[in-house]
Amino acid sequence: MNDVNDTAAVNRLLAFGFQPGLTPRRNAEYAALVDRCRTDQEFAQLLHAAARGFDLTVIAVDARAGLVLGATAETQFAVSVTDHINRPADRPIAALAHLAIAALAYYRPEDLDDPAHVGRVTVRHVDAMVEQAAKELERQATEAGTDDGVPADHPDLIQLWRYYQRRNPVSSTGDDRAHSKSRHALIKRVAEYLADNGMLRRAGKENGGTYTTTARYQIQVRELAGQQILGQLAELGITVGPDGSPAFSSPQAAAPATPLTAAERGD
Repeated sequence: MNDVNDTAAVNRLLAFGFQPGLTPRRNAEYAALVDRCRTDQEFAQLLHAAARGFDLTVIAVDARAGLVLGATAETQFAVSVTDHINRPADRPIAALAHLAIAALAYYRPEDLDDPAHVGRVTVRHVDAMVEQAAKELERQATEAGTDDGVPADHPDLIQLWRYYQRRNPVSSTGDDRAHSKSRHALIKRVAEYLADNGMLRRAGKENGGTYTTTARYQIQVRELAGQQILGQLAELGITVGPDGSPAFSSPQAAAPATPLTAAERGD
């Protein structure tokens, strides 16, 4: 290997990886570097070493998604909910939105390993999933007779579900726009953030906003999103219907949400 040229090539590949909206299909040089990394072990090792210098990890080098990087606790490139949701009171809603988008997009475990799978989510369906999960947790707490209304076997979800229910799904402003503090508005902000960062693609305005997943998002969810908490949603009996809307498979299913108005759909 030519140390200078190879180091330059690795840094070039890292530069491509920092552009989440870019894929190898859209750039021939990017595609060539990805292919080299997948076939040249020494080059791949050099890439991993360079990434560690930035306190990053290489999650995948994929022909569809390109270079997918993960952040360690020490890196300045780490991103959290606080970076795109300014108000602390809105962050619990945003955190649940991130979780529900992943759960809806990949509600079957095999979908995470299927390169042909493209998930489809809407703002309306994301809100419905969290709302139904909250109602099911409330039902379980009531049946168990727990003093604090919290089922002890779902510690990661129960910290937020009551807070979510207290927030209005859609609060209209004077000109019928969704209020910026409503659940639907915050879910859309999360979806738009993911779209801006190459995780989702905008696919329409139906049901408050429709999005499809990318290969980069599939890899991130598979590697980073914590299957334990996704599994907890599955244990609640939530399934996804043919139209992509969440439903309960248990007989205690919560009542379906009311249809969106024309203003909520963005018609």
